[in-house]
Parts: sequence; C-alpha cells; structure tokens
Amino acid sequence: MTLLLPESTKIVIWNVDARPWHVHGLGAGREGVTLIGQTGHMFAPVSLLVSEGARQDGATFLRSVRHKKEMDLLVFIRGRTVRDFQAIHDAWFRGWSTDRPCTIGTFTHHQGWRYQQVQLDSAPEPQGDVDPAKNAAITFQMSVTAMDPLTRHFDETVTWTNTLGLNEGVLRMRNAADQVAWPRYTMPGPGRYWIQDPTDSDGLRIVQTPILLAGETLRIDSHPRHRTARVYSAAHPSGRNVWGQLAGRRWLASLPPWSSTDIVVRVSDGGTTESAVTGTVSPRSSRPY
Repeated sequence: MTLLLPESTKIVIWNVDARPWHVHGLGAGREGVTLIGQTGHMFAPVSLLVSEGARQDGATFLRSVRHKKEMDLLVFIRGRTVRDFQAIHDAWFRGWSTDRPCTIGTFTHHQGWRYQQVQLDSAPEPQGDVDPAKNAAITFQMSVTAMDPLTRHFDETVTWTNTLGLNEGVLRMRNAADQVAWPRYTMPGPGRYWIQDPTDSDGLRIVQTPILLAGETLRIDSHPRHRTARVYSAAHPSGRNVWGQLAGRRWLASLPPWSSTDIVVRVSDGGTTESAVTGTVSPRSSRPY
C-alpha cells in the first residue's frame, strides 16, 4: 500500500542478475544509488519514410520507423563509509553489461508499471573528484541503449468459456497503449475453434484452427513477425508446429491503440462446456509514462 502514497514517479532498475535498485521515488537510494537525471528516456525515436519525385510537390508518406532508444543516466553512488561505498560501487557496475540487458521499470499512479530493457553502450564517465574515497560518494554519467524502443506493460488477459454450451461467445480485448497489438490465443482440446479477425465489424473473416484432441492445448501468436501455432500435449511437451494446417488462413488486423475490441469466438467438432479461448495482449508504448 505504501507504493500508492507518494505522487512522485517510482523508478527501479533490475540488473543483469535481477537485483533491484530503487533509484527514484519511494525508497530511492535504499541500496546506495540514486538517479539524479536522465535524458532520451521519454519517446521512442522515430523517422518517416517518404518517396519524392520530380513530378510531384513535396513527398508521399510511406510509413514511420522507430529506431533504438539511446538514453543517458546520471547516477549518484554514496555509502555510509568508504568501505561501504566501495562495496556499493562494485555491486552496481557488476550488474551492468554491454551484452546482457538490464530492466528499467517505471511506475506512475495513472499508468502503473512499464518496463524497458537497456544495455550499457559506452564506458561510464565519472563526474567530479578523481578520488571518491574522499567523501564516499561519486556521480556517474552512464549511456545505455534500448534495442526495442517501446516500453512494455503487464499482459492483459481475458477468457471466454463455453459454460452455457452455446458454442459461441465474445472476447473483449483491451489494448491500453499507443502502439497496435497482436493478440495471442490459447485453446484446450477437444474441438475445433474459430476466431474472428480483429476490427472486422462484419465478422466475415473467421480463422479456423485444426481439430484438437482431448489433452491437447493449442497456442497461437498472430503477430506477423513471429506467427506461430503449436499444439502441446503429454506426447509433445515442447509442442508441435501446426501453422501449416491453418492452410494460409491468418489474422490480418491488429488491435488499434487505446481500444477495446470484441472478437467473436466459436467451438465445434467435439467442443464441450469446458472449451475455452484465452486471449492475451502485451501492450507497448512509446514512452515510460
């Protein structure tokens, strides 16, 4: 409950070993490190791809592209004694890597938690005294890069269960972020499932899954960059690929930003009152709050 009391933004950094450092907001500096400044952290860098020609005025918009996010952190390291400072200083930098990402979590009352993974991209620069042992404290400027410039929210999950035996229902899926989202679906056997393409108001595009047997679970990722459909069972605990059995059928639309979308789902060919469809959305935003 104390997390909700202060109004200031809370920032926690989990290093490569998942050790938390409370650097801003409630509990800031409890591990000996405080974030006193940062730049480049707010919006994902973006550029527009356009086409231009001698026979047109101006340009024609093609698409927008988001680039890696480069940030600078100004951190203050302080210990109660010189020995304490040296232990904190060592633990802090042991937890950073150019090859493995750390996680920065940002909490606000309005948006909740958002997360971004960053890697050290240059040598940290000490600011001020050449010997921090004089006062057991030092400030560093650290440059980090987020390969994925978008921040992630907690997953949002909704489930329809065929409790009434009507073999049809609706998943109301929410995308509480400023970027589009592609749902993931989980369905237990037995039966064959039908899932509507998001934003198809006429309900004409319904994607049909392969028939599942009792004890099998189908998991589908509809994202166009990593479309997958795998069936898990006791005989195939690591899953078997069934994307080919969709016969080219796939979802063409994503969930729009800041939207709630009703998706019609059905079950047939042996479905029971325990048949269910679970839809999961991983919202992603261009800013930490």
